[in-house]
Amino acid sequence: MSFFWIMCSIGCAGTVRALGYRDRIAARGGEQTKAPDRRGMLSVVTGAAGGAFSGLTGVGGGAVMVPMLTGWLKLSQHRAHGTSLAIITFVAIAGVAGYWRAGNIDWRLVLALTPGAIAGVYAGARAMVKVPALQLRLLFGAFLLFVAFRQLVWHVSAGAPEDGAAGLLIETGFGFAGGMLAGVLGVGGGAIFVPAIVIFGLADVHGGGDPQKVAQGVSLVVIVFTGAMGTVTNLRQKAVDIEIAKWVIPPAVVAAFAASLAANAIDAEALKRIYGLTALALGAQAIFTSVRGLRTGRPVEIATI
Repeated sequence: MSFFWIMCSIGCAGTVRALGYRDRIAARGGEQTKAPDRRGMLSVVTGAAGGAFSGLTGVGGGAVMVPMLTGWLKLSQHRAHGTSLAIITFVAIAGVAGYWRAGNIDWRLVLALTPGAIAGVYAGARAMVKVPALQLRLLFGAFLLFVAFRQLVWHVSAGAPEDGAAGLLIETGFGFAGGMLAGVLGVGGGAIFVPAIVIFGLADVHGGGDPQKVAQGVSLVVIVFTGAMGTVTNLRQKAVDIEIAKWVIPPAVVAAFAASLAANAIDAEALKRIYGLTALALGAQAIFTSVRGLRTGRPVEIATI
Protein backbone atom coordinates (compact mmCIF):
# COMPACT_ATOMS: atom_id res chain seq x y z
CA MET A 1 0.00 0.00 0.00
CA SER A 2 2.93 2.37 0.50
CA PHE A 3 3.49 2.48 -3.26
CA PHE A 4 -0.16 3.45 -3.71
CA TRP A 5 0.21 6.44 -1.41
CA ILE A 6 3.38 7.49 -3.22
CA MET A 7 1.41 7.47 -6.47
CA CYS A 8 -1.38 9.51 -4.88
CA SER A 9 1.16 12.06 -3.64
CA ILE A 10 2.57 12.43 -7.15
CA GLY A 11 -0.90 12.98 -8.56
CA CYS A 12 -1.80 15.55 -5.92
CA ALA A 13 1.44 17.40 -6.62
CA GLY A 14 0.59 17.55 -10.31
CA THR A 15 -2.91 18.88 -9.58
CA VAL A 16 -1.58 21.52 -7.19
CA ARG A 17 0.90 22.54 -9.84
CA ALA A 18 -1.92 22.97 -12.35
CA LEU A 19 -3.97 25.02 -9.91
CA GLY A 20 -0.98 27.20 -9.08
CA TYR A 21 -0.15 28.02 -12.68
CA ARG A 22 -2.57 30.97 -12.70
CA ASP A 23 -0.96 32.50 -9.61
CA ARG A 24 2.54 32.26 -11.08
CA ILE A 25 1.40 33.97 -14.27
CA ALA A 26 -0.33 36.70 -12.28
CA ALA A 27 2.82 37.26 -10.19
CA ARG A 28 4.70 37.98 -13.40
CA GLY A 29 2.21 40.69 -14.24
CA GLY A 30 0.40 38.70 -16.90
CA GLU A 31 -3.22 39.33 -17.78
CA GLN A 32 -3.98 35.92 -19.29
CA THR A 33 -4.62 34.14 -16.01
CA LYS A 34 -7.75 32.22 -16.96
CA ALA A 35 -6.39 30.50 -20.07
CA PRO A 36 -3.16 29.16 -18.50
CA ASP A 37 -5.15 27.92 -15.49
CA ARG A 38 -7.59 26.12 -17.79
CA ARG A 39 -4.68 24.70 -19.78
CA GLY A 40 -3.18 23.26 -16.61
CA MET A 41 -6.44 21.61 -15.58
CA LEU A 42 -6.97 20.19 -19.07
CA SER A 43 -3.46 18.73 -18.83
CA VAL A 44 -4.44 16.96 -15.61
CA VAL A 45 -7.61 15.57 -17.21
CA THR A 46 -5.63 14.43 -20.25
CA GLY A 47 -3.15 12.59 -18.05
CA ALA A 48 -5.85 10.97 -15.95
CA ALA A 49 -7.77 9.75 -19.00
CA GLY A 50 -4.71 8.40 -20.80
CA GLY A 51 -3.33 6.75 -17.67
CA ALA A 52 -6.64 5.09 -16.84
CA PHE A 53 -6.99 3.57 -20.31
CA SER A 54 -3.39 2.42 -20.24
CA GLY A 55 -3.74 0.63 -16.92
CA LEU A 56 -7.07 -0.95 -17.83
CA THR A 57 -6.13 -2.25 -21.27
CA GLY A 58 -2.35 -2.73 -21.30
CA VAL A 59 -1.79 -0.23 -24.12
CA GLY A 60 0.13 3.01 -23.78
CA GLY A 61 -2.85 5.36 -23.62
CA GLY A 62 -1.80 7.37 -26.67
CA ALA A 63 -5.11 6.58 -28.40
CA VAL A 64 -6.76 8.87 -25.84
CA MET A 65 -3.95 11.35 -25.18
CA VAL A 66 -3.03 12.31 -28.76
CA PRO A 67 -6.52 13.64 -29.62
CA MET A 68 -6.59 15.54 -26.32
CA LEU A 69 -3.12 16.99 -26.90
CA THR A 70 -4.08 18.26 -30.36
CA GLY A 71 -7.62 19.30 -29.40
CA TRP A 72 -7.57 20.64 -25.86
CA LEU A 73 -3.89 21.60 -25.55
CA LYS A 74 -3.43 22.72 -29.18
CA LEU A 75 -0.19 20.90 -29.91
CA SER A 76 0.76 20.24 -33.52
CA GLN A 77 0.17 16.70 -34.74
CA HIS A 78 3.88 15.81 -34.70
CA ARG A 79 4.55 17.28 -31.25
CA ALA A 80 1.42 15.60 -29.88
CA HIS A 81 2.71 12.20 -31.03
CA GLY A 82 6.18 12.82 -29.61
CA THR A 83 4.87 14.20 -26.31
CA SER A 84 2.40 11.33 -25.96
CA LEU A 85 5.18 8.78 -26.28
CA ALA A 86 7.22 10.56 -23.59
CA ILE A 87 4.25 10.52 -21.20
CA ILE A 88 3.54 6.87 -22.01
CA THR A 89 6.98 5.85 -20.73
CA PHE A 90 6.10 6.93 -17.19
CA VAL A 91 2.51 5.72 -17.46
CA ALA A 92 3.69 2.23 -18.41
CA ILE A 93 6.03 2.04 -15.41
CA ALA A 94 3.11 2.75 -13.07
CA GLY A 95 0.91 0.24 -14.87
CA VAL A 96 3.54 -2.46 -14.66
CA ALA A 97 3.49 -2.21 -10.86
CA GLY A 98 -0.14 -3.33 -10.70
CA TYR A 99 0.28 -6.27 -13.07
CA TRP A 100 3.50 -7.34 -11.33
CA ARG A 101 1.72 -7.40 -7.97
CA ALA A 102 -0.87 -9.75 -9.48
CA GLY A 103 1.79 -12.02 -11.03
CA ASN A 104 0.62 -11.24 -14.58
CA ILE A 105 3.98 -10.72 -16.31
CA ASP A 106 5.93 -13.28 -18.35
CA TRP A 107 9.51 -11.98 -18.13
CA ARG A 108 10.89 -14.43 -20.70
CA LEU A 109 8.49 -13.00 -23.27
CA VAL A 110 9.45 -9.46 -22.28
CA LEU A 111 13.09 -10.25 -23.09
CA ALA A 112 12.11 -11.78 -26.43
CA LEU A 113 9.95 -8.85 -27.58
CA THR A 114 12.06 -5.93 -26.36
CA PRO A 115 15.04 -5.93 -28.81
CA GLY A 116 12.80 -5.88 -31.88
CA ALA A 117 10.54 -3.28 -30.26
CA ILE A 118 13.46 -0.94 -29.53
CA ALA A 119 14.68 -1.18 -33.12
CA GLY A 120 11.15 -0.61 -34.40
CA VAL A 121 10.42 2.47 -32.29
CA TYR A 122 13.69 4.11 -33.37
CA ALA A 123 12.83 3.61 -37.02
CA GLY A 124 9.24 4.74 -36.46
CA ALA A 125 10.17 7.92 -34.58
CA ARG A 126 12.62 8.91 -37.32
CA ALA A 127 9.93 8.34 -39.95
CA MET A 128 7.21 10.18 -38.02
CA VAL A 129 8.60 13.70 -38.52
CA LYS A 130 8.76 13.15 -42.30
CA VAL A 131 5.04 12.41 -42.64
CA PRO A 132 2.83 15.50 -43.32
CA ALA A 133 0.54 16.38 -40.40
CA LEU A 134 -2.79 15.66 -42.09
CA GLN A 135 -1.60 12.31 -43.42
CA LEU A 136 -0.26 11.49 -39.98
CA ARG A 137 -3.64 12.28 -38.44
CA LEU A 138 -5.37 10.14 -41.09
CA LEU A 139 -3.04 7.26 -40.29
CA PHE A 140 -3.74 7.69 -36.58
CA GLY A 141 -7.49 7.62 -37.24
CA ALA A 142 -7.15 4.40 -39.22
CA PHE A 143 -5.18 2.89 -36.35
CA LEU A 144 -7.95 3.80 -33.90
CA LEU A 145 -10.58 2.17 -36.12
CA PHE A 146 -8.45 -0.99 -36.20
CA VAL A 147 -8.28 -0.94 -32.40
CA ALA A 148 -12.07 -0.50 -32.21
CA PHE A 149 -12.60 -3.43 -34.59
CA ARG A 150 -10.27 -5.63 -32.55
CA GLN A 151 -11.99 -4.74 -29.29
CA LEU A 152 -15.62 -4.89 -30.46
CA VAL A 153 -15.70 -7.45 -33.27
CA TRP A 154 -12.56 -9.58 -33.54
CA HIS A 155 -12.77 -11.99 -30.60
CA VAL A 156 -10.07 -14.65 -30.47
CA SER A 157 -8.92 -17.16 -27.89
CA ALA A 158 -5.35 -17.91 -26.96
CA GLY A 159 -3.54 -20.11 -29.46
CA ALA A 160 -0.75 -22.63 -29.00
CA PRO A 161 2.78 -21.19 -28.83
CA GLU A 162 5.40 -21.98 -31.46
CA ASP A 163 8.64 -23.60 -30.31
CA GLY A 164 12.26 -22.98 -31.24
CA ALA A 165 13.35 -20.67 -34.05
CA ALA A 166 9.82 -20.18 -35.39
CA GLY A 167 8.59 -18.92 -32.04
CA LEU A 168 11.55 -16.58 -31.63
CA LEU A 169 11.01 -15.19 -35.13
CA ILE A 170 7.34 -14.49 -34.40
CA GLU A 171 8.19 -12.75 -31.14
CA THR A 172 10.92 -10.62 -32.72
CA GLY A 173 8.66 -9.69 -35.64
CA PHE A 174 5.79 -8.59 -33.44
CA GLY A 175 8.22 -6.72 -31.22
CA PHE A 176 9.48 -4.74 -34.22
CA ALA A 177 5.94 -4.10 -35.53
CA GLY A 178 4.74 -2.84 -32.16
CA GLY A 179 7.79 -0.62 -31.79
CA MET A 180 7.30 0.85 -35.27
CA LEU A 181 3.68 1.62 -34.45
CA ALA A 182 4.75 3.31 -31.22
CA GLY A 183 7.32 5.50 -32.95
CA VAL A 184 5.10 6.65 -35.82
CA LEU A 185 1.82 7.19 -33.97
CA GLY A 186 2.96 8.16 -30.46
CA VAL A 187 1.18 5.19 -28.89
CA GLY A 188 2.74 2.45 -26.81
CA GLY A 189 2.46 -0.39 -29.32
CA GLY A 190 0.12 -2.39 -27.12
CA ALA A 191 -2.46 -2.59 -29.92
CA ILE A 192 0.03 -4.93 -31.63
CA PHE A 193 1.57 -6.60 -28.58
CA VAL A 194 -1.60 -7.60 -26.72
CA PRO A 195 -3.53 -9.31 -29.56
CA ALA A 196 -0.37 -10.95 -30.92
CA ILE A 197 0.47 -12.45 -27.53
CA VAL A 198 -3.08 -13.77 -27.11
CA ILE A 199 -3.64 -15.02 -30.67
CA PHE A 200 -0.32 -16.85 -30.93
CA GLY A 201 -0.27 -18.01 -27.31
CA LEU A 202 3.14 -16.43 -26.72
CA ALA A 203 2.75 -15.94 -22.97
CA ASP A 204 3.59 -18.65 -20.45
CA VAL A 205 0.47 -18.83 -18.27
CA HIS A 206 0.73 -20.86 -15.07
CA GLY A 207 -2.03 -22.07 -12.78
CA GLY A 208 -4.93 -21.22 -15.07
CA GLY A 209 -4.03 -17.53 -15.34
CA ASP A 210 -5.80 -15.19 -17.76
CA PRO A 211 -3.83 -14.90 -21.05
CA GLN A 212 -5.40 -11.48 -21.72
CA LYS A 213 -4.13 -10.01 -18.45
CA VAL A 214 -0.67 -11.57 -18.83
CA ALA A 215 -0.53 -10.12 -22.36
CA GLN A 216 -1.42 -6.67 -21.01
CA GLY A 217 1.26 -6.91 -18.31
CA VAL A 218 3.94 -7.96 -20.81
CA SER A 219 2.83 -5.22 -23.19
CA LEU A 220 3.27 -2.52 -20.55
CA VAL A 221 6.80 -3.68 -19.66
CA VAL A 222 7.87 -3.58 -23.32
CA ILE A 223 6.22 -0.16 -23.70
CA VAL A 224 8.55 1.21 -21.01
CA PHE A 225 11.51 0.46 -23.30
CA THR A 226 9.85 1.57 -26.54
CA GLY A 227 8.69 4.78 -24.90
CA ALA A 228 12.16 5.58 -23.57
CA MET A 229 13.91 4.94 -26.90
CA GLY A 230 11.28 6.82 -28.88
CA THR A 231 11.42 9.78 -26.52
CA VAL A 232 15.20 10.08 -26.80
CA THR A 233 14.84 10.13 -30.59
CA ASN A 234 11.96 12.63 -30.50
CA LEU A 235 13.83 14.96 -28.13
CA ARG A 236 16.65 15.15 -30.66
CA GLN A 237 14.08 15.97 -33.33
CA LYS A 238 12.43 18.64 -31.09
CA ALA A 239 9.14 16.74 -31.27
CA VAL A 240 8.40 16.74 -27.52
CA ASP A 241 6.69 19.54 -25.57
CA ILE A 242 8.50 19.11 -22.26
CA GLU A 243 6.36 21.64 -20.38
CA ILE A 244 3.10 19.91 -21.30
CA ALA A 245 4.63 16.52 -20.42
CA LYS A 246 5.48 17.79 -16.93
CA TRP A 247 1.83 18.61 -16.32
CA VAL A 248 0.33 15.46 -17.79
CA ILE A 249 2.67 12.83 -16.32
CA PRO A 250 1.77 13.03 -12.57
CA PRO A 251 -2.00 12.40 -12.92
CA ALA A 252 -1.34 9.88 -15.69
CA VAL A 253 0.97 7.87 -13.44
CA VAL A 254 -1.55 7.77 -10.59
CA ALA A 255 -4.43 6.83 -12.88
CA ALA A 256 -2.41 4.10 -14.59
CA PHE A 257 -1.40 2.48 -11.31
CA ALA A 258 -4.93 2.56 -9.87
CA ALA A 259 -6.42 1.28 -13.14
CA SER A 260 -3.89 -1.54 -13.41
CA LEU A 261 -4.96 -2.78 -9.98
CA ALA A 262 -8.61 -2.56 -10.97
CA ALA A 263 -8.00 -4.31 -14.30
CA ASN A 264 -7.04 -7.51 -12.52
CA ALA A 265 -10.49 -7.65 -10.90
CA ILE A 266 -12.77 -6.27 -13.66
CA ASP A 267 -14.40 -8.37 -16.37
CA ALA A 268 -12.17 -8.23 -19.44
CA GLU A 269 -15.07 -8.12 -21.90
CA ALA A 270 -16.51 -4.98 -20.30
CA LEU A 271 -13.13 -3.26 -20.56
CA LYS A 272 -12.84 -4.19 -24.22
CA ARG A 273 -16.23 -2.71 -25.06
CA ILE A 274 -15.51 0.58 -23.28
CA TYR A 275 -12.14 0.99 -24.95
CA GLY A 276 -13.48 -0.10 -28.32
CA LEU A 277 -16.31 2.44 -28.35
CA THR A 278 -13.92 5.22 -27.32
CA ALA A 279 -11.43 4.28 -30.06
CA LEU A 280 -14.28 4.17 -32.60
CA ALA A 281 -15.43 7.71 -31.74
CA LEU A 282 -11.92 9.20 -31.69
CA GLY A 283 -10.88 7.39 -34.87
CA ALA A 284 -13.93 8.59 -36.80
CA GLN A 285 -13.26 12.14 -35.64
CA ALA A 286 -9.59 12.04 -36.64
CA ILE A 287 -10.37 10.65 -40.10
CA PHE A 288 -13.16 13.19 -40.68
CA THR A 289 -10.98 16.20 -39.83
CA SER A 290 -7.97 14.94 -41.79
CA VAL A 291 -9.99 14.12 -44.91
CA ARG A 292 -11.68 17.50 -44.77
CA GLY A 293 -8.30 19.17 -44.44
CA LEU A 294 -6.89 17.25 -47.39
CA ARG A 295 -9.88 18.23 -49.54
CA THR A 296 -9.71 21.93 -48.71
CA GLY A 297 -5.92 22.11 -48.71
CA ARG A 298 -5.96 23.83 -45.32
CA PRO A 299 -5.02 22.47 -41.89
CA VAL A 300 -8.12 21.64 -39.86
CA GLU A 301 -8.00 21.67 -36.08
CA ILE A 302 -9.45 18.57 -34.50
CA ALA A 303 -12.52 19.29 -32.42
CA THR A 304 -12.18 19.19 -28.68
CA ILE A 305 -13.47 16.06 -27.05
